[in-house]
Amino acid sequence: MDIGKSTEASITFNHSNGFYYAGEQVSGVISFHNNHKKIALNKAAVGFIGEFGYVTQETCAIPDCMGTVLAENCTVYHRLQFIDIHLPLKHSKGNENKIILHQGQLSWPFEFTLPQYLPPSSSGPLTGSYPYVKYYIHLVLDETRNRLSKQHIFPLTIFPHVNIFNINEEKKSISVSRRNQKHFQLTANLQQRAVLPGQSISLDVNLENPKRLAVKRIEATLIQHREIAKNAHCEIIFQMDLPIRQDLNETEFHQTFCLRVPHGHLLPTHHSMAPCSTLSISTKIHYELKLVAKIRGILDDIILSIPIIIGTKSSSELNQLEENSYIELPINYLAPMKQTDIPPTTYWSNMCKSIACAENLFIAVMNLLVEVLETTEVTRGLYAKELIDKTIEFNVPHVIHADMKRDEEVHRQHSEGIH
Repeated sequence: MDIGKSTEASITFNHSNGFYYAGEQVSGVISFHNNHKKIALNKAAVGFIGEFGYVTQETCAIPDCMGTVLAENCTVYHRLQFIDIHLPLKHSKGNENKIILHQGQLSWPFEFTLPQYLPPSSSGPLTGSYPYVKYYIHLVLDETRNRLSKQHIFPLTIFPHVNIFNINEEKKSISVSRRNQKHFQLTANLQQRAVLPGQSISLDVNLENPKRLAVKRIEATLIQHREIAKNAHCEIIFQMDLPIRQDLNETEFHQTFCLRVPHGHLLPTHHSMAPCSTLSISTKIHYELKLVAKIRGILDDIILSIPIIIGTKSSSELNQLEENSYIELPINYLAPMKQTDIPPTTYWSNMCKSIACAENLFIAVMNLLVEVLETTEVTRGLYAKELIDKTIEFNVPHVIHADMKRDEEVHRQHSEGIH
């Protein structure tokens, strides 16, 4: 009897729901039930796999029924493993190259520690939808006699630690405002824009309405944005109308609303980059609270977008904040890594290794500086903004952004003195 018909495999994790945070220990037991006589295996391999899934639009050569090759746009689905940790299996008899499965129940324990820097598990609402980041335990059994192979996949859910306790005070509160041509102004204030699943967002709404326009309603929508390898996807977390009186027309209005964030494993705010020799895969998770004021008799709605940070913890136990920071993952696609191969890394140490990025940035900045010196004072502000945008495009740290802003201000003051 071959392995495909005679064995059943199952796995038990130390976390029954299969949910882990990066850096935690994963352990468990792989169980086999052999219904027939002993089976000789030449391989029994277990690995921890991390995988990206994304799509690209490419030009494909497709022959028609006459043999003519036509160029057509096609969607290409990519599956790219970015981490592969091999796990040794413990067994009492034989050796690693030959494993005997006797009739009955067999169990193999395993354990390993997750790397500290991992993008969160992420997928669309449907199974198999793109883009995604997924993790799983991969079990492969190769039978010696019949040269058959059987594979088992056991999914895991992994989130990075995002500690909202460590967010700088100036980043916690935010105020956003917009005024239309009718002098109607909508202002939204958040004293704390970093929250945990299950907590409430305290939203202060201020209206200035000197012409007493009738406000039909104000919609509040929390939207999750996922971007993996430039594949964007958004999902509504909640949507509601704020409880205000219909056709509200007071000249001034102020009220505080509590918006409850759903419980459960909500993807945390995160940004990371997984590099390799030929490409880098970016993963970005961010949220926005969108307010839409609908005014009777006016076609254009007043729309505000407020960035929200979703965390996983709110304590001083974690000393490293990962949200709204760029983390370059120490992962090499071309060389699957063992557990001991994963060194600690930060955004700063990895950024210094990107020589090509620095060269491209230097050329772009110098070209723009020449244009600044040759242009008028009116357009210098636009060039300064483009300089900063270039630094963001090449993933330059925020400290470099600040230095460039300061240098540009000095140059502006010097130019004004000349003129």
